[in-house]
Amino acid sequence: MKSKIIIRILFACLVANLITPNLVVSGAWVQKKHGFYFKVSGHYFFTTKEFNHEGRRLDIFQERIIYEDTSFRDLNLTAYLEYGLFERFTLVANLPLKILTSKRKEIIGGGVLTRQVTTHTQGVSDLALSGRYALLDGSFMLSYQAGIEIPLGYEAAPGNDGPPLGTGNVDFVNHLLIGKSLFPFPAYLTGGVGYRWRSGAWHDQILFTAEGGYSFGSVLVKVTFDGLKSTVAPPDILGQPVTTPLPGGGGALPNIIQ
Repeated sequence: MKSKIIIRILFACLVANLITPNLVVSGAWVQKKHGFYFKVSGHYFFTTKEFNHEGRRLDIFQERIIYEDTSFRDLNLTAYLEYGLFERFTLVANLPLKILTSKRKEIIGGGVLTRQVTTHTQGVSDLALSGRYALLDGSFMLSYQAGIEIPLGYEAAPGNDGPPLGTGNVDFVNHLLIGKSLFPFPAYLTGGVGYRWRSGAWHDQILFTAEGGYSFGSVLVKVTFDGLKSTVAPPDILGQPVTTPLPGGGGALPNIIQ
């Protein structure tokens, strides 16, 4: 069984720069000493698909035959701050406020009855705090960033069976970042690779990202590609690798009887 590389394509358009009208981006760049950059951005994500333990893309809860017409929605507002503590070193903070919605139709009594179930979870997610150091500073940037992701008191398993705001565990993340200004055009390219050390039962992850942006005055339009790959294939509910998933979301049984 192999793990799957998951790519998320995010079109973040019309993101207003609330503090400065100039082209100021994150990525590999650092702020000048005592300089800062602040933005608030909104994101909307909707899907009816998920990846199972084998990395296959399926309908949400497809392997559980008692659910139909499932969907997931993530509406969030994220505050992002950079502050130049030293000339080549910048502090970075990121805090999202999320409203998560899960919808599904539950089949009862062998299909005789159905009911629509909608659950909501809202609140702040993980606070990400990190430091970024410029290894090379110029039209071509090379930086190293390391930090921590801290859960802010939310329930990792909400009592209403709603989607959680995060894993509930502290994670440590580092990145090697590159960036290139396309001056005299108000545009840039940036990207990087990283590694997330995860606490709890979750496996570590390899991260990668690429981004391009163009500034129309005080409005920045950008396209971002984010990806991650688990370092270990995800286990089944008994902690054993699953090779043969059962109809309805099983998979543990073949390992037990072998």
